[in-house]
Amino acid sequence: MIQILFLYLIVASTFTFGKMLLVYLPPIFLIGLRMVVAGSIILLVNYISGKKISIQKEDIVFFFILSWIHIFIPYVAEFVGLASMSPSCAALIYNLMPCFTALFAYIIFKERMTVKKWLGFLIGLIGVMYMIPRENFICYQHFNIGYLLMLLSVISCSLGWTLVKKLIQKGYGTLQVNGYAMLLGGLESLIVAHFFETPPISRWYENMHFWVLFAAIIIIANFIFYNFYGFLLHKYSATLLSFIGFLTPLFTALYDFIFLGISIGIEFYIATVIVAYGIYIFYQEELRQGYIE
Repeated sequence: MIQILFLYLIVASTFTFGKMLLVYLPPIFLIGLRMVVAGSIILLVNYISGKKISIQKEDIVFFFILSWIHIFIPYVAEFVGLASMSPSCAALIYNLMPCFTALFAYIIFKERMTVKKWLGFLIGLIGVMYMIPRENFICYQHFNIGYLLMLLSVISCSLGWTLVKKLIQKGYGTLQVNGYAMLLGGLESLIVAHFFETPPISRWYENMHFWVLFAAIIIIANFIFYNFYGFLLHKYSATLLSFIGFLTPLFTALYDFIFLGISIGIEFYIATVIVAYGIYIFYQEELRQGYIE
């Protein structure tokens, strides 16, 4: 459980970093560049480590499908949507991910959502909603297409991780699956960006601030999160892993306090206790059902 908490502690920063990077590059080109770089490095590391990098013939189409569902659709939709909303609104919408993950896990892996697990899920959701300050709900008063794109990102991301687990169960390594998915998804993004996006005018490649943010988001999201998440799928169910993502807005609030000096009210501590209790209920039921190794 400590490993999962650490994972979401560091990934909470990526919403902010992503918003900052959109100042330099249009979203689809940014995703393409990021995924091609990250995927190439991951496959290189996998090759140097002496692990298998070949794909079985019958799985080639599956990998291409995964690159769209796991990389292209969720990331392009997220960053295009993020351009028209605040990171806090995006994080709030992403808290719907456990609902869709539970649905896909039930369809693909036959993982059961018992009454007790739904109770834990509901308690966690209440905790998150209690934590969100009232002013954050202003973003819903003026609808824009960004919210639908963010929802599409959540649905596709949920399905993507269940497909990753399917390939891992077939014997593929975590680095191998994520590396190919990122590389293919990145190339697809660059092709789409070429036809549908205006090339950036500024000399972004000369800006050191851009490269620091770019390196940070790749290290955190593409290297640590993706591969550590894949590793954890060997031990925990996809539903539990996404459910504990409820902690992301709480960690974001903590970062706001540390780096931006924004004070944390009593609601933060109350929400932390509520979410932790919901996770505890959910976790105990996962243990009882035998989904956790």
